[in-house]
Amino acid sequence: MTIAAWVLGVLGSLCAVMGIITATEAVALLAELPAAFTPIFWLTLGIVLLLACIAAVLSRSEYE
Repeated sequence: MTIAAWVLGVLGSLCAVMGIITATEAVALLAELPAAFTPIFWLTLGIVLLLACIAAVLSRSEYE
């Protein structure tokens, strides 16, 4: 589960960065994205993925 947590954490962080870049309109080419890809979409997706990362870290598949 640590690899899954790592992957979810990286994807969540990248989505959060994408949300910030979209909100500040730092890259002009991002204006050509469909209307559904708003900064709120990217930040919400980042939050969901980071919460899934935390859940993957806390879930233990080991039996003691």
